[in-house]
Amino acid sequence: MTIQHFTLAKFRPGTTPAEMEDAYRTIQTMLETALLIPGVNAFRVGPPLMPHGARGYQVALAVEFEDLQAFREWLPHPHHRLMAEFINSLAEEKPLSYQIASERVAKL
Repeated sequence: MTIQHFTLAKFRPGTTPAEMEDAYRTIQTMLETALLIPGVNAFRVGPPLMPHGARGYQVALAVEFEDLQAFREWLPHPHHRLMAEFINSLAEEKPLSYQIASERVAKL
């Protein structure tokens, strides 16, 4: 069962478009390196395609993990800590974090 991990963040007020682009590139590079960590399958990062519906969130990360164990091992990993520190240094508030199991169908 693959795990999808999402992080949404809002940049601090006054962050320029150029600073945002630099942040996207830095996060992209960090995530490319994360692919070397066992259990990290894929990632995506970027701004919202439709900002008016994003409720102020300006950066999204999606990371796919092989399974729940790989996700759990990622949380204390030094690379994750480095990324979290970088994102938190730019964020207006604590980023939103959300996970789903890809093969699980929600029962309502």
